Amino acid sequence: MISKVVRIRSFAMALCLTAPFALAESQMASGGLSPNAAADLLFQLETLQQEVQSLRGQLEDQGHELKLMKESQRDRYIDLDKRISLLMSASASEPKYSSAPEPRVEQPATQASVQKINNSTNSLAASPLAPISLQPPTAQAQQAYNDAYNLIRQRNFDEAETAFSEFVKDYPNNSLTGNGYYWLGEVKLVQGKSREAIEAFSTVIQNFPGHNKEQDSLYKLGTVSDQLGDTTKAKSYLQDVIRRFPDSKAAKLAAGYLSKIK
Repeated sequence: MISKVVRIRSFAMALCLTAPFALAESQMASGGLSPNAAADLLFQLETLQQEVQSLRGQLEDQGHELKLMKESQRDRYIDLDKRISLLMSASASEPKYSSAPEPRVEQPATQASVQKINNSTNSLAASPLAPISLQPPTAQAQQAYNDAYNLIRQRNFDEAETAFSEFVKDYPNNSLTGNGYYWLGEVKLVQGKSREAIEAFSTVIQNFPGHNKEQDSLYKLGTVSDQLGDTTKAKSYLQDVIRRFPDSKAAKLAAGYLSKIK
């Protein structure tokens, strides 16, 4: 389309440029071209040349802007495709619970310690938190979780976000709630809601210490913080994953990502 416009403009410009010469030649042949007419034709020629240069500059600017727009759209598509691929890859490895998963329980936290955890949001990656005791999900909670999780498998991310938001609200204290917040964060990432995703991942760390999604949530907090420009916090999260979970897949991913941060 652009090349067609260029050809049309070039043809029109050629006509404009050659017309004064043709008129001048015809008048000179008949002996009727006066000095004033010649000067006027020269002025018109110079004006047309300036307009041609201006149009060429505008065309080059528009072509450059179009190229930048295409590159930006391509980069955004590639980034979105990577996010969806990573999400689906992680989704495929998530176990389907036929029964309630066993929570990681070592030392049940007291009410005072849980409150202390909630008040330490700004130092999530400073030190590992003590695991808390969680109740197994009811059959109803298990079904609600499975239904929400299946929406991710079907790539219905808008519905999955709504389903997981309702799940963590309706079932705030069972062993699947941490998973619910983690997948809520993943879904929000796919939709470009980075700051809301950070809130979801942070909730896993704050409210469910020792949960099996803690290491993955820390890694995600590191990568998203880096994408938002907070390099210091990103390094802290990633280093915490490596220090606390050295043999995990999340630690390997954190080490790889950390090596690319300047």
